Amino acid sequence: VSTQSTGGVSKEWSFLTRTTPGIAEEMIAIEEAIHRRLLPAITGQPFIEDKLRKIMSLPTRHGGLGVENPAEMAELEYLHSVALTKELCDAVVEKAPSYTPNQESDKNIRKWIRSSKEEMYKGMLEGMKKGLNYQQRKNLELLAEKGASSFLTCLPLEEYRFHLNRQEFQDAMSVRYDLPIVGEARPERCACEKSKVNNIEHALSCKLGGYVVLRHNSIRDYLHSELKGVCSNVELEPTLMATKGRKLPKGTIVEDGARLDVGARGFWSNMDKALFDVKVFNPLAASNDFQGLKKTYEEKERKKRTKYLHRVVEVDGGIFTPLVMSTTGGYGSDFTTMIQQLAKKKQDRTGNSYQSCIRYIRLRLSFAMVRSVTLSLRGYRGKQTIEDTNIDIYNL
Repeated sequence: VSTQSTGGVSKEWSFLTRTTPGIAEEMIAIEEAIHRRLLPAITGQPFIEDKLRKIMSLPTRHGGLGVENPAEMAELEYLHSVALTKELCDAVVEKAPSYTPNQESDKNIRKWIRSSKEEMYKGMLEGMKKGLNYQQRKNLELLAEKGASSFLTCLPLEEYRFHLNRQEFQDAMSVRYDLPIVGEARPERCACEKSKVNNIEHALSCKLGGYVVLRHNSIRDYLHSELKGVCSNVELEPTLMATKGRKLPKGTIVEDGARLDVGARGFWSNMDKALFDVKVFNPLAASNDFQGLKKTYEEKERKKRTKYLHRVVEVDGGIFTPLVMSTTGGYGSDFTTMIQQLAKKKQDRTGNSYQSCIRYIRLRLSFAMVRSVTLSLRGYRGKQTIEDTNIDIYNL
């Protein structure tokens, strides 16, 4: 439904707004249907607040859903259409025997349209932030990260598992916009009994049930499968060489049998030994609230380097890269660099364009994260009480 609304039906009313002047008032009825019926159906929520509706009208790269308000966009769409078709219209009015589009002019106008829209979106975003609390502003920052909204921007292709069922999608919307979890009933308290509320923040951080490890492993296993296609000697959880008493900086893991997540030969350069370790963290956790998002990524990367960098370089003779990813789908700087290099390797191996390769990688990572996150909201965490399950044991 989400893909059809943003890539299908919306194009029909976009055509109307681009070809018909002064139609904004008539588009209000469509906006009411979007706001009161379509978006609640997509998200599973009984209603969508006006503030959230404005956020959802933003492009996904700014934290929205890309479901524009046709009434607000009508005038701008018409002005853009007039600018883009002016030369053609002039030729028709003047009854020119032929018309040859000016490619350079057309390119400049399209560039102006994109930049004017982007300025408008940024202005809308800044205006919205003024009416949001700290947590809501942080959520928008998380959703605007590269990769955080990838799963919303593709066709639902089963071949690549680029699809979610209704419950998974609605749970993803609940996580994305901090909305109540809808659908099947969940226990009011987690089986770990460490939190008074079984909310999204707790569900993403609770270690009971193994869902924190599952998130980590889903990213690790995907990267392992991709590296096997572009590198040699790819290992899952390679064991580091013994230090044999070598003195290493404080904080370095020196115990025998230490493992990293993935190892490969020839990733960064010919025959090099590349070693990677994945870290998935919950940016909504209270422990990550004391510093900005960029510093949080840097801190997670620094801790990984402290543990493994010197040992990998001095003992194993390899190159160590910490791969830090958030549960909302964003990446640290080292992970971003790794994805870019992986896309180049994939391009060389497959012959596909770099853009299609890096988009595919981001989509696979995005869907892996979304599935593991939504599973942690509803997955089994241990024996529940009769009160929690709400089951009548005498009427089975």
